[in-house]
Amino acid sequence: MRRPLNAINEIINGKKAITAETAVQLEAVMPEIPARFWMNLEMDYQLIKIHVKRRNKG
Repeated sequence: MRRPLNAINEIINGKKAITAETAVQLEAVMPEIPARFWMNLEMDYQLIKIHVKRRNKG
């Protein structure tokens, strides 16, 4: 992917979002997993974070 290891670790640990560029790079190194999958995974993760945050406030 030509990404620094710390950037990959930040994505894995939820500290950095998967961007469209990252999704395409992931698809390039793992062609069996489309970029759309990575984008959907990121979107789901962000939505879950919002729901958890709202639930914890209430």
